[in-house]
Amino acid sequence: MAWAKAITEIAVEQENSIQIEEAFLVEIQLRDIAKKVLRYYFEQTLFFDLQQSSNPVKPPVMLSIAKELIATYQARTSSIKPVKWFKSNIEAVCSSEYEKAVSSTVRALKSDVSYRFLRVEGKEVEGVYQYVQKADSLFMQGEDVLALKGSRLIVFDAINYRWTQMLENFNHSPRLSKKVRIIDEDQVRRKPLGKFAEFIEAENPEFHCFLCGEKIVAETPAIDHVIPWSYLYSDDLWNLVFAHRSCNSSKSNVIPHEEKIIQLEARNQVLLHRLKENSKLNKHVSELELAIESNIVRKFWIACLG
Repeated sequence: MAWAKAITEIAVEQENSIQIEEAFLVEIQLRDIAKKVLRYYFEQTLFFDLQQSSNPVKPPVMLSIAKELIATYQARTSSIKPVKWFKSNIEAVCSSEYEKAVSSTVRALKSDVSYRFLRVEGKEVEGVYQYVQKADSLFMQGEDVLALKGSRLIVFDAINYRWTQMLENFNHSPRLSKKVRIIDEDQVRRKPLGKFAEFIEAENPEFHCFLCGEKIVAETPAIDHVIPWSYLYSDDLWNLVFAHRSCNSSKSNVIPHEEKIIQLEARNQVLLHRLKENSKLNKHVSELELAIESNIVRKFWIACLG
C-alpha cells in the first residue's frame, strides 16, 4: 500500500500537465518513492506504533528502518512526543541517519516490493508501469500519470481502505482508518478540551491531579487523556481527567499501568452518578454511561497494549 500511495503522490505532484501528456514516458525514481514510504511508516509508528505484519519477532524491513530512525530522532531531540514528519525537521536533525534510512528503503523496495506489483495471482500485468528489477527508476505512460492524478481522491481512498483492512489483521487498536489517514494531513488537529471541565469538576471539585494525587493550586488544571490521545485519536469524557500541567507533560505518550485504569474506572462510576444527580444529561454523559456498560476503558486499554 505504501508503494502505491507514494507513486500516486508523485503523480499528483507533477505540475506541468501539458509536458506530461506530450511525454511518452515519465520517470519516477525509487529514491523519491523511498522518501515517501519512509515518511508513512515513520508517522504510523511514531504516533500509533502500528504493527505491519503478523510476526512481531520478525517485522517488515521498512518497519525496522522507521523504528531505528525514530529512536535516533527521539534521542537527538530528547523528546518522545509524536510530531508530524514535515514539522520534525528530521532531515537536518538526523541528516546522516536520514540518508542511511532512505538508502536502506531503496534497497528494500528493490529487493522485496517493486517487482511484486507487476504480477497479480501469478500473471504479469501489462501497462501499469515499466520496471527492470534492481533499476533505480520506473517509468509510466504520460497519459497514465495524468489519469492517476485526475483520479487521486478515489485512488487515495481505495489505498487507505485497503491499508486499514490489512492493519486490522495485526492490530486491535481502535479507529484504524483515522490513523491511516493521518499521513494525508499536514497536521494532527487537536480540539480544545475546555468544554469538558465542568463535567470533570462534578466528581473532582477540589481539582486534585489524577496522576500524582496532589491538589492543583495556583494554575489552571490541565485536562489529560489517561489513555494517550495518539492511541485513541479521540476526546471522550470517560478518558479525561484533571492533572498538573507538569504531570501531564511528563507523562508523554505512554500507555498507563493497570492501577491507573482501575482508578479511572472507579472515577467514571462516581462521575456518572454525580452528573445524574446534577441533572447534567447530554451526549457526553450518555457516552460515559455507555462506556461504563460496555467496559470500554479496559477494552481500549488492552487493545492499545497490543
